[in-house]
Amino acid sequence: MQDHIVKIKNISKLFITKSGPLELFTDVNITFSPSTSYALIGESGVGKSTLLHIASGLEKPSSGEVFFGDKNFWSLKASSQSFLRLNDTAIIFQQYNLIPCLNVKENIEFQSRVNNSYNSEYIEEIIEDLQITRLLGEWPESLSGGEQQRVAIARALAAQPKILFADEPTGSLDEKNSKLVLGMLLNINKKYNTSLVVITHSQAVASKLEVCLELKSKKVSYR
Repeated sequence: MQDHIVKIKNISKLFITKSGPLELFTDVNITFSPSTSYALIGESGVGKSTLLHIASGLEKPSSGEVFFGDKNFWSLKASSQSFLRLNDTAIIFQQYNLIPCLNVKENIEFQSRVNNSYNSEYIEEIIEDLQITRLLGEWPESLSGGEQQRVAIARALAAQPKILFADEPTGSLDEKNSKLVLGMLLNINKKYNTSLVVITHSQAVASKLEVCLELKSKKVSYR
């Protein structure tokens, strides 16, 4: 068994701005192991979301390498990159990104049907775990923030990813829903052996995950 799902090696990210080059981080190395939960913390603006996008294959680093298993991601053809993104990873964005013209059930099934991983029994189990059975016929606009978040989690998991990235999944929720969503993510992490990477500002949330990474002064350190 490989020691990692995703590994980033010597990653740097540089943006060109009107006032000159802006380096978010440099020489970052992280190994995301199977079935492990990670918190990524740091002050606003240090580049946590950018780092998550790089680790998930959505954004290319300025330098360094990203490995999905033993495959050097950015050395692959675009079609192979798309295949790995679709089959190995899933992302829960801050805005949920539910499709407004699809009901809850159709939203949950969407990615799994696109990547041919649709499994009705597996999806039903996820729906029960996330306590959203009663919402299946509803439209996204009728849901509360906490309900939309749970639907977004279900959609991500329905595709059976090896690693799940979550960008501030509790940031816009009240304390009750924050605890509920975090508990569900941690339960899923262990029940389905899905690696979990959570960006969070909350030390309380970070303390619940197995490994805490801090992005500070352009570097990542283990806490």
